[in-house]
Amino acid sequence: MRLSTIPRIRLATLPTPLQDAPRLTETLGGPRILIKRDDLTGLGMGGNKARKLEFLLADALAGGADTVVTAGGPQSNHCRMTAAAARRLGLHPVLVFYGDPPAETQGNLLLDGILGATLIYTGKRERASVDRTLEVVCANLREEGRIPYAIPRGGAVPLGDAGYVVCALEMETQFFERGIQPTHVFCATGSCGTQAGLLAGAVAYRAGYRVCGVTVSRPLDECRVRVRRLAQETLALVGVEADVPPEQVVVYGGYIGQGYGIPTAEGTEAIRLLAQTEGLFADPVYTGKALAGLIDRIRRGELTSEHTVVFLHTGGAPALFAHAGR
Repeated sequence: MRLSTIPRIRLATLPTPLQDAPRLTETLGGPRILIKRDDLTGLGMGGNKARKLEFLLADALAGGADTVVTAGGPQSNHCRMTAAAARRLGLHPVLVFYGDPPAETQGNLLLDGILGATLIYTGKRERASVDRTLEVVCANLREEGRIPYAIPRGGAVPLGDAGYVVCALEMETQFFERGIQPTHVFCATGSCGTQAGLLAGAVAYRAGYRVCGVTVSRPLDECRVRVRRLAQETLALVGVEADVPPEQVVVYGGYIGQGYGIPTAEGTEAIRLLAQTEGLFADPVYTGKALAGLIDRIRRGELTSEHTVVFLHTGGAPALFAHAGR
């Protein structure tokens, strides 16, 4: 495997803890649940994107970039963390958001402003509008004499996804040290890179668990195709010759609600349940909906006391403050 030879700059506090959730387990009456605390990566209030940015921004620095440009929604965890990482490395962050500026500056958007990021809005409601604008912004920056480095939504490219191959290895060590043999690892699936990286790691290290994503934005079939493609490309990047069988690509749908970034009743219930059993905060955009998916699978009887589930907490708590009325 070539993973150790890929340039990487350390941004995250690793390894993140793997914690039992005994009261949540007892309340749900199903499998043993553990939580992988990637909300504690340290950078810019934490979250999963720190792992991806270690590889992406190493590439940016190698190319002489002075500006980092990325895109997402106004409450994007990825944008907030990219801005924080850019500031740590002496780069200027430019964030492209779909839609128009919101009436109130709360949550992640508030933190983006504190970080001094340049904020650009497409004026269009379509999430894909940021992809086209990202290219235009980078072209304009080049004309100004800047050296921009573009990161697609969520950092969901093989180089970023390699961060979750690292996470898979990290978890293997934690499982061994604690004598744990998980049957499932659950995560939120948005831009698909985190699940793809975990899946690539599971294939590379021949893990005995299933990587299960809960889509929070994209249609189910699109997620399955995208996760498999990214996982395959990530394996190639790290030098592992292996195929990703379609049956290993597990994504659950039905938990998005009215749309990406819009809280659901089930997600809100999951947030409150996690807080009131374990003192941990999930967010309404990603982890709340993913946890609602896990809870539903338990209540359906698909996951029982015979199973051990690891829930990947990818962070995102600042978004709670942008949805205070929900």
